[in-house]
Amino acid sequence: MKLEILAMGKVKDKHYKALMREYMGRMGHYLTAVETPLRESKLTAHDVAGGLEEEAREFDKRCNAHTIRVAMDERGELLTSMELARKVEDWMTYGTRHVAFMIGSANGLAPEVRDQADLVLALTPMTLPHEMARVMLAEQLYRSLTIIRNEPYHK
Repeated sequence: MKLEILAMGKVKDKHYKALMREYMGRMGHYLTAVETPLRESKLTAHDVAGGLEEEAREFDKRCNAHTIRVAMDERGELLTSMELARKVEDWMTYGTRHVAFMIGSANGLAPEVRDQADLVLALTPMTLPHEMARVMLAEQLYRSLTIIRNEPYHK
């Protein structure tokens, strides 16, 4: 199975970059895990809705009909680490090939991205900087994999 973090924009801060490399590398011991930065729309400066639609098309290009789409949104479902691990394990058990976690730009996600998602997930009800959200998501996905394998990291 491939876990992919699709996120608008690039991680610029060296500390966040290092943490992303660390957690993505750790996940690579269990399955294919990649972070894919996407180009943010330049339209949002004067047309937020148009910019979000353009960004939605970028997400669509990276997913196919069989991709499990997870929209990351502070209004989404709050899961414990154990609950997220169960979801990841279910995807693995049922032969899911690709799970895409979609993180929008500073303007969020287009409504159609949330509407078409298989799961709308929140890391916290608070708004986070995008770089921090990526790191937190990567850490929680890694934690999920250690929970599934009953490894000591989770404790």
